Amino acid sequence: MEQTVSQTYKHYFWKRFFLFFLPLMVVGILSEPMIIQNPFEELEDYGAFLFFFVFYIIILGGLAAFIVSIMWRIRQFKVKH
Repeated sequence: MEQTVSQTYKHYFWKRFFLFFLPLMVVGILSEPMIIQNPFEELEDYGAFLFFFVFYIIILGGLAAFIVSIMWRIRQFKVKH
């Protein structure tokens, strides 16, 4: 029983994760001037671009995972009641 629920959660999670992550990433990148308006004239500019890009991937990926997990818990709560 536990394994079936876990596999269902994995399928649910990965199916919906990118539906939240990709729009969040696009909005996050388009709203960050350090990524969009970076002149790339010095080595520091490349480092700043990489830092902000990885920062947004980690933060927005965590946010998308949190939203999908909350949706899963709400769905499970509705199924039980």
